[in-house]
Amino acid sequence: MLELGSPRDHAVTVYAQANAAQYDLARTTVKSAMDRAVRSVRNGGGNHAIEAALHDRTTEVLADEGWRKLSRSLAVFVTPERAEMFVLPNEFENQLQVGSFFDVGQLVRSIATPQRAFALTLSADGWNLWRATGSELVTEVDVAAEGIADVADATNRATVRGRGHVGRLHGDEGAKALLEKYAKRVHEAVVKAVDAEDPAAHLPLFLFAADPLLDMYANLDRGRRELAPVPGSPDELTAAQIDERIRQDLADINARRANSTVDTIGDGVSKGIVATDLVDIARAAVGGNVDTLVYDFTVDVLGRLDDQTGDLVYRDDGYDLLSRIAVWVLQTGGHVIPVRADDVVSEVWNRTAVARLRYPLSQ
Repeated sequence: MLELGSPRDHAVTVYAQANAAQYDLARTTVKSAMDRAVRSVRNGGGNHAIEAALHDRTTEVLADEGWRKLSRSLAVFVTPERAEMFVLPNEFENQLQVGSFFDVGQLVRSIATPQRAFALTLSADGWNLWRATGSELVTEVDVAAEGIADVADATNRATVRGRGHVGRLHGDEGAKALLEKYAKRVHEAVVKAVDAEDPAAHLPLFLFAADPLLDMYANLDRGRRELAPVPGSPDELTAAQIDERIRQDLADINARRANSTVDTIGDGVSKGIVATDLVDIARAAVGGNVDTLVYDFTVDVLGRLDDQTGDLVYRDDGYDLLSRIAVWVLQTGGHVIPVRADDVVSEVWNRTAVARLRYPLSQ
C-alpha cells in the first residue's frame, strides 16, 4: 500500500464496481477506463512505446486471477512497467485518474476503515460462527463445539418443540429453559473462538437470530464486545446476504467510532497537539508528527505536496492531497481514519481533516 503512494510516470488508477453477477459489465468498465487512460497519455505527449506498454498491461489485468473471485469492487493500478489489481468487498465509486501518482484514496479507505467482524447465525435448528475480513466475503469459522449442533443436541433432548413434556420440563417455561441452556453453551463456544483471535474484543459481533434466542444471547454477552443484533430467522441466509448486512452496518459502527475518536482528539486542543489547517497537517505528516489523521475521503483537494518540507500548494492540475497526506501518515507509523463529512459531529471537526499530533507544532 505504502509503495503505491510513490511518484511515478504515467500512473493510471481505475476503481470499478465489480461483482460476480456483473462480470461482463465490470470487464467492460475496466477495459473502457484503460482505453481512455491510453488516449489521455497520448494527448499528453506519450509516445507509441508507452501506449503499447499500457495496452499490454491492460491485457494482464483482464487475465488476472482476481476475476474468478469478484467481491464488490476492483482497484487497478497500472504503469507502463507493471499492473496490480485488488479485489475488495468495499463498494467503490467508478473512477479513472491518470497522473504522476496513483489515487489511493478509496484503497486507503478500504484498508484503514475496519472491515473485520464476527457474525453468529443462531437458531434452534443450529448455529454458525462467521468471520468477515477486508479482502473477501464472510467465511465460516471452524469451532470446536461437540454436542451443541442445535438446541436438542445441546440439551440432550429429542426436541423442544410443541407443548408436550420434555424430560421433567414442559410447556413454554420448559422450552425457554432449554433454549437458555443452549444459548449459554453456544455463547461459551463462541467466546472461546473469538477471544482467541481478538482478545482485546475490538471487533464487533453481528448476531443474526430471532427472539427469544436473540435476547438470551445478547444478555449473556452484554459488556463483552460490541454486539450488533440482526433480528429474524437466519436459517435461509446465504453467505453473501450475511456479508452484505455486515458491510452495511459496519459503516454505522465505524462512523460512531470515528466520531468518538475526533472527540478525544479535541481534548488535546489546549495542549497544542491538534491541527485542523491542511497546511499544518501536511507539514506535520511529512515530519512524522501525526499520530492520528481523520479526513473526508469523499472530496478531492487538489495540489502538490513537497516531500522534503511538507509545503503544499493548491493546483487544479495536482493530485488528491488528502490521500497523499494519508500515505505519509501511514508511512511514519500513524493511523488514518477516512470518513464522510457527515459521519462526524464533533466541535473540532471542520468537515475536511483533523489530526492529533505527537508533539506541538511549535517544537
